[in-house]
Amino acid sequence: MDRCDSTGVQEFVTRFLDDVSGGMVSIMCALGDRLGLFTALATGGPADSTELAARTGLDERYVREWLHGLTSAGYLEAQDARFALPAEHAAVLAHEDSPFFMGGAARLVPALSLMLDTVADAFRSGRAVPHERYPDALFHTMWQMSSSWLGTLLLPQWIPAVDGLAERLEAGARVAHLRSGGGHALVLLARAYPRSRCTGYDALRLNVEHARREAAAAGVDKRVEFVHTGASEALPATGDHALVLALDVLHDAPDPQVALRAVRAALADDGVLLLLESNGADHPTDNRGSAAALLYGTSVLYSVPVARDGAALGMLGLPAARLRELCAGAGLRSVRQLPAPTPLNALYEIRP
Repeated sequence: MDRCDSTGVQEFVTRFLDDVSGGMVSIMCALGDRLGLFTALATGGPADSTELAARTGLDERYVREWLHGLTSAGYLEAQDARFALPAEHAAVLAHEDSPFFMGGAARLVPALSLMLDTVADAFRSGRAVPHERYPDALFHTMWQMSSSWLGTLLLPQWIPAVDGLAERLEAGARVAHLRSGGGHALVLLARAYPRSRCTGYDALRLNVEHARREAAAAGVDKRVEFVHTGASEALPATGDHALVLALDVLHDAPDPQVALRAVRAALADDGVLLLLESNGADHPTDNRGSAAALLYGTSVLYSVPVARDGAALGMLGLPAARLRELCAGAGLRSVRQLPAPTPLNALYEIRP
């Protein structure tokens, strides 16, 4: 072994333990989110383990250990054997209507960890991993996460940020959503703008079936259609769409340039592509810190494997400069960055 500075080694040991412990904390947060423990503390106030177990219908011994674990991590506060979730933490972990809610993100870790063997094999073979190989729990988590931030951002902030868009949707317009996931975005739009007609396209049947159920439950299934297809070219080249949505998915497209050309062919000359992407630096090694590490980890375990047969840009593979270049090549010449919805993302208004 090469000679090394013992102080530097000790510092890195501390850092390494912090990171490993963060993985354990995220799993405890996933449990708290799944079992309603955070919500019970946020709505019912401080409790000891017996009270919290009674509120949630869970076993006291398991609840007690969970409380101690998240208190040790600084997520909970404890006094006289009673535990509290601070209001600032509750906004992130418990209240799904909060613009800061990220509780569902913790579920990504256990869901993606189930794919370690499969992804390790893909490292060796270079082959792609189909979406269908991933556990349903991963997509359930994606639905939960997107529903929470779409509910607080899409209608109140994003649509009004684009001049004239709300008025066009109110009058009645065609809307498309590429890789529409659980369908929540189009359900929200259809409820708010009943004269508009919306179509979502997604390659995963699980997503399409869920989206259709959500649209039916919301009573908008006559105005919203979900199509099972993975081809961007399925977007009709009608030149009459007022709005196309692509929310955190373009980096997974087999060929982002082809996808953007399909968007241009679908858009009216005064239409708009509302594009959400990961907020990354133009040079990959400039992406540093916890947010970048989370995105790169997700990229290694999901984004690159599902797109390995194509460009496989990865979660941080479409920084602003590269995106502008691809848009220009597709005939989308106006790219305006809107106020960032979260530290992890960038939002763009893109026009022909």
